[in-house]
Amino acid sequence: MPHRFLRSPNKNLLFIFFLPVFFVLHGINENFGLIPTHVIFRLSTYYFMVTLGIIGLSFFLLRKADTSSIFSLYLLSVFFLFGAFHDFLKSVINSRFFVSYTFLLPLISIITVVFFISLRKREKISKRSTRYFYYLVGIFAMLEIGVLIKNIITSRSIDNNLTSKTDKLNLTSTCVDKEKPDIFLIVLDGYPSSKSLKEDFHYDNGKTDSLLKDNHFFMSSLSRSNYNMTAFSLGSTMNLDYLKKGIEGKTANVRRTMEAIETLKSNVLMNYLEQQGYKIENYGCFDFDVAPCQTKPFFWDFYYSQIEDQTLYSRIRRDIGRNFSVRNIFTGALRIPKSYKAEKAYHLYRNNYNFNGLIKELSTRNDTPRFIYTHLILPHRPIFLDSNGKEVSDTAILTEKINIKEGYLGQVKYTNTLLQKIIPLIVAPSDRPRVVILEGDHGFREFGPEVPGDRMFMNLNAYYFSDRDYSRLYDGISPVNSFRVVLNKYFCQSLAMRKDSSVYLIDTEKK
Repeated sequence: MPHRFLRSPNKNLLFIFFLPVFFVLHGINENFGLIPTHVIFRLSTYYFMVTLGIIGLSFFLLRKADTSSIFSLYLLSVFFLFGAFHDFLKSVINSRFFVSYTFLLPLISIITVVFFISLRKREKISKRSTRYFYYLVGIFAMLEIGVLIKNIITSRSIDNNLTSKTDKLNLTSTCVDKEKPDIFLIVLDGYPSSKSLKEDFHYDNGKTDSLLKDNHFFMSSLSRSNYNMTAFSLGSTMNLDYLKKGIEGKTANVRRTMEAIETLKSNVLMNYLEQQGYKIENYGCFDFDVAPCQTKPFFWDFYYSQIEDQTLYSRIRRDIGRNFSVRNIFTGALRIPKSYKAEKAYHLYRNNYNFNGLIKELSTRNDTPRFIYTHLILPHRPIFLDSNGKEVSDTAILTEKINIKEGYLGQVKYTNTLLQKIIPLIVAPSDRPRVVILEGDHGFREFGPEVPGDRMFMNLNAYYFSDRDYSRLYDGISPVNSFRVVLNKYFCQSLAMRKDSSVYLIDTEKK
């Protein structure tokens, strides 16, 4: 029966589906434990439809099952394997031209036309040769299934957690004589220290400093973030420790960033507070095991791109798509892509939603202690707003006519207006003790090569304890120690302070 099935030209087309199966399985294994089930399902459905469409197109053009199947397999191989092939070329060829799309796309087009013509002229394709290709693709798919089973059995997903395997926190039960405080972690993405603003931007942030000090905040003026990338910085903050050794100086590529996100998702702090009866509210940009994000997570596209960016279509869209979406290819006229408008609108919506959520929580009284995480992508890029909170011209953004430092400073000034709204609410009388940590997860990162790289760590770091007892804090304390202080002060823990230092990661994603 199997041999009869293999000899049928029409049924041989079904073997082509082993190629997308192999592609998806390979992506899952390469990123085991990082790709959510719904992403796998959506990509699998999409690739099934692409495969079906290419098979239908090939059969329509060639009219023969054997030649159609060979041409379909060729087209799908180009579609699915281009990314790996392109990366290989860039690693072995030291010529920008021969790895450029200017050279590769015409070459692929010529090869495709020549191959199509040769197939159309052929009367018959050897069954042995077609069977060889089907067996080959099938074997690759089976091997990936074997690797998947191995990954499941060995629990390989554990390796995605970047927390230190040697220094485990031993958090004990809270003391019974302490009233549990409401805890607010407010992250202003990329907000630099006043020292950085003065020295690097020639801007006096004294008005905001006075606002904080007059309302009895403790300011760590010499603070430096522990990492220069968001997911790593917050992962360290909420796990109360540095991430595992070995990532220092490494590139914060998509996979490593996804690992940092997973590490943040299962963080020690939120799990402990939930055990202590806390209600967790997430007005941020990341999902947590105990509190999913209430809006679309900031790095949601990473889960798709880690697999999808290996295809020809996604590589073209990622690398040169902007050349076609921003300007008319015939007239050169600038146009505002719908995708850009949608992305911008949602970015602004998410910031507003999270800020309004913070306002609501600061104004709400609750019998249950709360941990409120709020994260605004401000003053960090993209530069969508000016100092008054008005939208910047889309034309100026898309043509890159905005000076990054000036635009960034404008968003710092706008963020300061938001602080003026929330500070009075923070210090207002409340039914239970209140802890507020106001931090930038890192500083400004867009300096030129002439500026020392360590300045990107200079971040805002301010604390408010409603009892105004800051005896455990010190100037220069960094976020890795923030919740060590809080747990020691309010939960009777005995956590030693970590050395305040910074770990540099190479930024490739600019997020």
